[in-house]
Amino acid sequence: MHKGIRQYSGPDHWNDFDMLEVGNGMSYEEDKSHFTLWCMVASPLIAGNDFRTMKKETLEILTNKELIAINQDKLGIQGFKHSEENDLSIWVKPLENGNWAISFFNKSDTEQTINFDWKEHQIKDELNDLELSFVKENYQIRDAWTHKDLKTTKKVFKASIKSHDVITLILKK
Repeated sequence: MHKGIRQYSGPDHWNDFDMLEVGNGMSYEEDKSHFTLWCMVASPLIAGNDFRTMKKETLEILTNKELIAINQDKLGIQGFKHSEENDLSIWVKPLENGNWAISFFNKSDTEQTINFDWKEHQIKDELNDLELSFVKENYQIRDAWTHKDLKTTKKVFKASIKSHDVITLILKK
């Protein structure tokens, strides 16, 4: 596995992917995706929009406590891309207490359907010697954008995802 810049990120020394562009002309879905990616890679969250003219939806994105908690997780590990297929990019981030965050990014110009069979995915963070195994563990699922508890990883995760949108799930032991 190529370590890339992840090897330089951790508590008290973060990779800084520059200021956020949320609220600066992208669609609502693109703003959510942009903010989520910054949270998944543990980049400092520096707003780059004009607070004086900020829309309510922009404020809701920038103050999403569940996404901010992913960004500022005490474990201090930068997330990484697990896979990409048919313009659906899947990123994962180890969290404290054996929990994980997983984000599904729809990079296409059309809505897509997610059918994610947890048991078919073995996720390994070789840099930090961490493993996410759905055969060994069952996780409770929480949607960090809708703030709703979903089912568990025992069942296939199915969802529709709009063009350029993101779904971010917190997996709790």
